[in-house]
Amino acid sequence: MTTVKAQQKLTGLRVFVNVVSFTEPDGGPALGFEYRIKNNISAALEGQWILYNMNKYDRENYGFRITPDVKFFFPGRHQHYKWFFAAQALYKQVNNYENYIVPHIEDGSQVYEELVKYEQQKQVFALGGRFGFQSNFGGKNEKFFFEASVGVGLKWKWKHYTQGPPPETAYKEGNDWFHVDDGGGALPDIPFKVRFGYRF
Repeated sequence: MTTVKAQQKLTGLRVFVNVVSFTEPDGGPALGFEYRIKNNISAALEGQWILYNMNKYDRENYGFRITPDVKFFFPGRHQHYKWFFAAQALYKQVNNYENYIVPHIEDGSQVYEELVKYEQQKQVFALGGRFGFQSNFGGKNEKFFFEASVGVGLKWKWKHYTQGPPPETAYKEGNDWFHVDDGGGALPDIPFKVRFGYRF
C-alpha cells in the first residue's frame, strides 16, 4: 500500500523555473508547468521572456521562446521513475537593433555619413531529444523537485530586417564592411535544462 501511494503522488500538476535561461545567448526568465499524466509520462510547456543578449550585452534585445516537451520515464529501481527521455520542440523569436553607418553619395562623391538603427528579427525552430533525471525532495511530502537534462537536436534559423536591409554601402558600427547575410540554415542544437519546481 505504501508503494502504491508513493507512486500516485508522482502524478499531477507542477510549476518550475529553468535557471539555465538566464545564461543563454538570448537570456531572460523562463517559467513553465508540467502535468504528470501517469508515473511514466508527462507533458510540459516552458515559456521564456527574452530581455538581453549575453554575447552582445544588448539591452534592446527582446522576444520570447516556447518549448513544449513530452517525457517518458523509466521505472528504475523500486519503481521510482526518476530517469527519463524527453522529446521536445522549440520556437524562438527575437528582435534586436543594430547600428549601421550609411554613407550618402552625390555625384559619385561621399557627402556625409549617417548613423541609422535597423531592427533585425531572428526566428528559430528546433526539434530534439534530452536524457535526464527528475528527483523530488523537501520533507515527508516531497513537494519540491529538481530536474537536469541534456540532449541533441537540429535547429533552423532565419533572420531578416523588419523594415528592409541596410544598403550595400553601409557597414556595421565598430565592425568591418557589411556583407549580406540571410541568417538561414540548419544547425546542430544542444538543449540543456536545469529546473527547480513545486508539485501540487
